[in-house]
Amino acid sequence: MNTLVEIEQAVGGLPAAQKTELLLFVAQSLREEQAPLPEPRLFSDEQLRAWMDEDEEAMRGVESVTRLASIRLKL
Repeated sequence: MNTLVEIEQAVGGLPAAQKTELLLFVAQSLREEQAPLPEPRLFSDEQLRAWMDEDEEAMRGVESVTRLASIRLKL
């Protein structure tokens, strides 16, 4: 097998367990080839709280729209 098409066709005939094993092998080889990951970003407590507050506010909006939609469906 020399081309991607040939490899894809061969993979198509594999059982699920072997496809999983192949996927894990490919993922590991990609990790080994790539540059190291950047350092984790650090966020202040204030930034995290602000993001969580924004998320909670957005969820309240989604919940109210969902509630209105269910009321209209009952009518």
